[in-house]
Amino acid sequence: MAISEHLLLKKMSGHVGRQIVFKQYGNKTIMAKYPDMSNRTLSPKQLRVNEIMEEANFEAKRIMADEELRNEAQVRLNVTRNKLYTTLVREYFKAARAAENDTVSGG
Repeated sequence: MAISEHLLLKKMSGHVGRQIVFKQYGNKTIMAKYPDMSNRTLSPKQLRVNEIMEEANFEAKRIMADEELRNEAQVRLNVTRNKLYTTLVREYFKAARAAENDTVSGG
């Protein structure tokens, strides 16, 4: 891992060719090896969150594809068009998590 305060790398973040990763820690730029995530195992809770997110993305895409549903959602959520997709995902995710919590608590 290398730490750089070079002007060209000052605000750089992301990865290059899945070889090197640039990260920001405070006012320093860190260069590190790209992480190997092939052996990770997700907990059941993490798997469920991934499933909910996949469902949320599918639902948001479905609404965005239908002009009438898209306009209704935009008025209902009171957001601009460029923020509608992420707001739809957030709304679905919160509703799904709340439904799961109600089911678990017996409500």
